[in-house]
Amino acid sequence: MTIIPSSFCSGGAFGTIALALIGSVLSSADLVAQGLPVQNGPTVPIALWWIGAFVLALAIAYGILRNRSRTRSEKALTEQATKNLYAEEAREEERDRVKSGSV
Repeated sequence: MTIIPSSFCSGGAFGTIALALIGSVLSSADLVAQGLPVQNGPTVPIALWWIGAFVLALAIAYGILRNRSRTRSEKALTEQATKNLYAEEAREEERDRVKSGSV
């Protein structure tokens, strides 16, 4: 058991609790009973997670860099296409409401 000096506990109840938790975690009394290291499982799934995360990071970086290099006219064209798409969806929803009679 780790002994914490009372001079460190002058921060109030929170400081006392925090220091007690840190002391219990760092205590070496529990480390003796752990035994030999154990193989926890195959490393292939973990490697696949890391590779997938790396590929995703590359794809996001590529998309950001490509988006930054667009010209003003390309951005305007994209904005207009998005507005047209939303307007078309709104017209379709209005047509569906009129057909169903829930106007």
